[in-house]
Amino acid sequence: MPIKIEEMITKYFLGLTFYSDNSFARSIENFRSRFDTKFHSNSNLHLALVPSFEIEANDSKKITQELIEELESFFFENTTYQTLEFTGIDVHEYKKNKILFLNPALGEELSLCQESLLSICKSYRVDKNTKFKNEKSFLTIGRFQDPIELHNAIELAQTEFNEKKSLPFKSICLYSKNKGVWHKEMDLIQFEKPNSLIKNSGGMDNA
Repeated sequence: MPIKIEEMITKYFLGLTFYSDNSFARSIENFRSRFDTKFHSNSNLHLALVPSFEIEANDSKKITQELIEELESFFFENTTYQTLEFTGIDVHEYKKNKILFLNPALGEELSLCQESLLSICKSYRVDKNTKFKNEKSFLTIGRFQDPIELHNAIELAQTEFNEKKSLPFKSICLYSKNKGVWHKEMDLIQFEKPNSLIKNSGGMDNA
């Protein structure tokens, strides 16, 4: 039996995940549960660092190892507690959908890390001549086609997310797509959970 083309291709993206046992994360998850149609298929709180890309299936082990080595080198002995700050909301239009998102302040270090990861992933892509659909990183909190629903959600989001707040890093993950659904493949690197969150789930409430 001949092998189907899609069976020779693997689709990935890289995401930064966060600890969810704090009030800011709970507010985001509550908002997403109401306005993000993909919440139930992927409720894991994450920010895409490298958008989706396709590689030859037999390159999976090679790219995974290279990404792990790059992250271990980049965060050498620095996987202690870190946070990412968010500075308000914005809207991104994709096909017929309008995506409401929280805008992150990546900072110099994480931006350099993202550039390095993008470079590695680009080198493995099946189609190296096309650009990524969107290299801007953001945390989706809602998806809309109805402009009135979007307007109402924006008003609510402006009330709920009007202050600068931070989320603590949990890991940088490799996600893979299987039968149309994204799954967490593995953690490429993990970050320590702060003692305040271990002892008290409300320890990040004022972050």
